[in-house]
Amino acid sequence: MKTITIRGIEPELEKTIKFNASRESLSINQWVLKALKHSAGLDKEKIFRKYDDLNSFAGGWSKKETKTFLENIKIFDRIDEEIWK
Repeated sequence: MKTITIRGIEPELEKTIKFNASRESLSINQWVLKALKHSAGLDKEKIFRKYDDLNSFAGGWSKKETKTFLENIKIFDRIDEEIWK
């Protein structure tokens, strides 16, 4: 990685950088890099993270498997009146 020296930082800018870095619990260097990436448009995070750990389950059931599953969870629809008295 390259090192860049920035000269001529005004006292108010220095104060603002230090304040923001402290507020976000970052070092001054980390905060400045974050700010530079943001201003350059390089910090764009994906709105939705891609997960592939459950892909084999999503939409992968046959009609028979779906019917069996729904029958097996019907017990959870029942309310035990004795418990709720």
